[in-house]
Amino acid sequence: MPQAPDHLMKETLYMKIIHLLDRHRTWLEIESIATVRNHTIVRNGRMTDILSRVLVVKAIHHHFPYTRGQVWQIAEYDLEQAIKSLRTTDGAFRQRIIKGELTLEDVERIISTATHGVVQPDLSPLPLFTCYTYYDK
Repeated sequence: MPQAPDHLMKETLYMKIIHLLDRHRTWLEIESIATVRNHTIVRNGRMTDILSRVLVVKAIHHHFPYTRGQVWQIAEYDLEQAIKSLRTTDGAFRQRIIKGELTLEDVERIISTATHGVVQPDLSPLPLFTCYTYYDK
């Protein structure tokens, strides 16, 4: 199964998204950042399976219409496609991506676009300080 190195985002950008999502979460919690799964994409008009890293998030609180415990798997490929889409339509977003200075609104837009509007993270402007993070589990 081919991996898609031409479609993988920079590690620093991926970790910045993870860090902001983890520190400013309200109803979502990161379950895994390194799960690898098959992901089907359309390439050159054909369906192709690739191995893609998957960001796994879980609802830790009821957030209408989602119940506590619901899980979403967001492929890195979809995150990258969301970033490409937002980069072409928003010049300020493009400049922040280049500089590596993502805002909370940027992360919310990336996640929302990657999930076709299904997951709206609703990040808090105040960081969450906990005794553990996603990588301590």
